[in-house]
Amino acid sequence: MCTSYQTRYFYGTFTFDCTLFGVVLAVSVEVAPANGQLREYCQWETFEARCPAEDQVIVISDAVYGRMEYGRCIRPEYGYIGCKANVRRLAAARCSGRHHCQIQVPDKLLDGTRPCREDLKLYLLIGYTCVKGE
Repeated sequence: MCTSYQTRYFYGTFTFDCTLFGVVLAVSVEVAPANGQLREYCQWETFEARCPAEDQVIVISDAVYGRMEYGRCIRPEYGYIGCKANVRRLAAARCSGRHHCQIQVPDKLLDGTRPCREDLKLYLLIGYTCVKGE
């Protein structure tokens, strides 16, 4: 838990400095685009969904957790890929029907799917859209 923090917003990214035990940590949270496009969230990053209009709600279009392929989160020199779990239902239970939500990686609920060996770091691939709520 941060003892103090300062928040900045710059082009879709919230950045805050968290002071914990006298150490300042810079943390960034990028607000994902609401166009259904899948984006990856690496270890220690936060997926944040937010609908632009107050009468809109989130619908999770897809969500996969694991080590799907090499890229920004998994480098070739760090080995094993190919393990994954479809976590759309878990993500939808947390986010769909809401105006705003966050999922931190790692996440206990997602880790409970155990798609990979415990010593491997996983990432979240997720997308959402916003629809008019009823």
